[in-house]
Amino acid sequence: MPHCSPLSSARLRWASTLGVAVAALVAAWCDRLPADETPYVQDERSYAVFDALFLQRNNATVNRPIVVSRTATTAPEIMAGDLQSTIGSGARLLYGTYGEDDIGWEVGYLGVYGMSAAKTATSAGGSLEAPNQLFAKRTGLDKGFSARVTDNASINSLELNMVFHNYDGGYNRRSGRPWQRCEGYDGGHVDWIGGFRWANLQDAAVLAIPPGTSPQPSTYSVNATSNLFAAQVGTRGRMAFEQWALEGWMKIGVAGTALSQSQTIYDVNQPTSPYRQPMASDTAGMGMIADMNLSAIYRFNDVWGLRLGYNMMWLTGVALAPDQWDFAASRTGGTAINGTGSMFLSGANLGLEARW
Repeated sequence: MPHCSPLSSARLRWASTLGVAVAALVAAWCDRLPADETPYVQDERSYAVFDALFLQRNNATVNRPIVVSRTATTAPEIMAGDLQSTIGSGARLLYGTYGEDDIGWEVGYLGVYGMSAAKTATSAGGSLEAPNQLFAKRTGLDKGFSARVTDNASINSLELNMVFHNYDGGYNRRSGRPWQRCEGYDGGHVDWIGGFRWANLQDAAVLAIPPGTSPQPSTYSVNATSNLFAAQVGTRGRMAFEQWALEGWMKIGVAGTALSQSQTIYDVNQPTSPYRQPMASDTAGMGMIADMNLSAIYRFNDVWGLRLGYNMMWLTGVALAPDQWDFAASRTGGTAINGTGSMFLSGANLGLEARW
């Protein structure tokens, strides 16, 4: 039988001890490797957003004459397309949660107010009037030394959505996506959105012409209301780093519409017996709601962030007030509804978000 010397036995004990130490080191390294690769993982389950909005509208009205000069041989004095809106202010509120199994819900509100437009014309000869001379004479909207057209609009919208959440896992140095290999990457996600959205557009326009030297104008006022009820789908993406994040979404919905309008003519020359009595009408149709946003977020901490971004919103199949003026010389005019208008809004948002 082979004989083992004391030196050989010592070598075997040393090798065995070294093997155990190496195995322990490997096990320790393996245990901490996932933690080293994902120190920035942050997949928050709930979120709330408050944005102040500063949006300007661009109406796609029928660009027709609103005020003309009886003696003019050139272009009309005021066209519907001359009404350029001021920037309206508003707010967006959004709250959501991803729930279990990454299937959650969210509810949101958007409102924009004070989108006002005005256009004024003057004439030294007192020749300003509504487009149809016979209509202008019978309603007192003629012989004006001045004329003014105003248009004011506001939007309110509510939405309720299901959200399907897909998180990318955060920092991973072996990922095929370059951004996931960046130190400080907290993670990104893509949300698929589907739900219901209601939008209400209120639009009011007034044509005012003081006839002759009257200090008080004759007026033609229109109030138009559009309600859109849409089934919408969309997507939202987000990439977050230690102090910064970038988020964007796009949603679109096909809507059924309920449109109404009412109008009144006030003749300063015969206030108790106007040529045309107040009229009102309503109808239904189809339209669309589209909504897009891109925002950069400065993160104060793991929960709070400051948002700054740009927005676009588009409503179609709506009734715009300037499209409802009926200048036909008829006592029964003003009962039709033009529901082919659209409104495009764009502008900035500034606000806060919380994610936890």
